[in-house]
Amino acid sequence: MARVNVRITDTNNINRLKNVLRELKNHSVEVGIFGSDEYVMIASVHEFGATIRRGEGTITIPERSFLRTTFDEKNEEWVNFFKSQLKQVLRFQMDVQTLFNRLGARMVVDIQKKITNLDAPPNAPSTINKKKSSNPLIDTGGLRMRVTYKVVRK
Repeated sequence: MARVNVRITDTNNINRLKNVLRELKNHSVEVGIFGSDEYVMIASVHEFGATIRRGEGTITIPERSFLRTTFDEKNEEWVNFFKSQLKQVLRFQMDVQTLFNRLGARMVVDIQKKITNLDAPPNAPSTINKKKSSNPLIDTGGLRMRVTYKVVRK
């Protein structure tokens, strides 16, 4: 009688799937303008508005939210994008880090588009004269260029 060696392996990948789920739970993505340079202050001023005292007068910069409004407008799209990409992760065709990098990159593009397209409230005529542009959030493009993301691991 011939002897047959049989080796049983975990073909349903339960342990591997558990590890992926644990990894998903321990990751998040943060999007914004990070650091401490002048663009962090510029972003904050435009996101929430500000009144600046100059000599005897004041300059009021109205709220021109580009982070919160993009989140409100695009959140459902981002969730759907995440879900569609998640399928690849659960099939072991993509790793978790890549999933969050793709989500972060998509969020950055959407926020940058918002900065480019935002036109209200408009700049004051004196600001338009000075900048030679009516786009309220673009002067040099520095603010838009500094929108970025980071994947955070807990």
